[in-house]
Amino acid sequence: MGRKRLFFVILMILLTLCLGMGSLAGCSIKEGALPEKVTEITLWFWWDQEHEKRELRKLVEEFHHTQDEIQVKIRYIPAEDFKKRMALSMADDSMPDLAVLDSVDFQFLHAMQPFAELTEELEEWDAYIPQMMQSCAEDGKIYALPLGFSCSVLYYNEDIFRQHTLEIPQTWDTLYETALKLSDEEHGGFALPVLRKEESVFNFLPILWSGGGDIDHLDSEESRRAFSFLRRLAESGAMSRQVVNLTAGDLAIQFAEGNIAMMMNSSAMVNSIREYNPELHFKVAVPPAIDEKEGYVSAAGGAALLGVTKGEHQEEAIAFLRFVSEKDRILKHMDGFGFMAARQDVLAQQVLDDIQKQKVLEIAKTSQNRELSVKWPYISEVFAEVVEQEIIGEQEEAEILKEAAKKMREIRGEDL
Repeated sequence: MGRKRLFFVILMILLTLCLGMGSLAGCSIKEGALPEKVTEITLWFWWDQEHEKRELRKLVEEFHHTQDEIQVKIRYIPAEDFKKRMALSMADDSMPDLAVLDSVDFQFLHAMQPFAELTEELEEWDAYIPQMMQSCAEDGKIYALPLGFSCSVLYYNEDIFRQHTLEIPQTWDTLYETALKLSDEEHGGFALPVLRKEESVFNFLPILWSGGGDIDHLDSEESRRAFSFLRRLAESGAMSRQVVNLTAGDLAIQFAEGNIAMMMNSSAMVNSIREYNPELHFKVAVPPAIDEKEGYVSAAGGAALLGVTKGEHQEEAIAFLRFVSEKDRILKHMDGFGFMAARQDVLAQQVLDDIQKQKVLEIAKTSQNRELSVKWPYISEVFAEVVEQEIIGEQEEAEILKEAAKKMREIRGEDL
């Protein structure tokens, strides 16, 4: 055997020993660098704004940097498909390990297949806002982690209002008059999302409630006044009928581009508007009431509950929740999500340097929860259809509301 051949054989033996035993100086593999087993858990979410997706990725990456045994794989599912996909996953036993839930969907999904109880798994439940805790508790037990919330607010373009020397509308009549004045070739006066989904319900409920109307009596005089007001906005041109094709996110973009002077939308859109157009001067205000005597009301949005699926990866999913629930962690990420923190001690710090969010917090104090029940998805679907039909305006209002009231009674199981 030649010298070169012999040298090559010896070198290969040494490399094999180095890689196999990790015992030679300069060749050793750091102990613990490669864990024996990595558990992958899945998290489904429906947030559709880019800043929400970005912040979730940051949070997950931060978790990965703290340990090397659990990997969280996130998957976006559009909001309009989310409940259906969750229900199907429950039926065929293919649920994600974690899911982001809206407060009004929680009871419906939890009734189909209960989420893991978290009462003793996490701590400091007393630090959370009671209104948020109502959405994920049952019989004194807690089944999801509340992260943040939003509320419905009235957005207005300051520059447009200044140009027309107009005051911020506080009643239905002044909203109508102001929107009519501001509707021209350059921009629409007013808009709210009406695409048939939960967000249209969320943004119209403050108008219904402020006039004394309610879900279970859509054909009452009080409810009829609210829907008549909506139809009046559309028929006069104060609000474009094109809103029936716009999501809340679409509407936020239109507002950010200066195409709409006022809109009703979620307070969570503050970040989106700032990101789309950092130069836009805008503010938020409480949704207008039927008159100043009746008082003002907003709708609360439980936009961020995290539920854990029972099963093989339950403990790993709860480990991720423990990481997420740390006070400093919530404070670090909640602004990025665009939500108001569900923890009261974090919320107090969150709004200190943001005038807009200080106003949102003030408005949130007037907010009411949507119904937290198993039947809500069916109720919401009927309500959203009525809002859409009123704006399209092809049917008589009395006929629309009579039929909707009948459907509501059927959902409730009442005698017709």
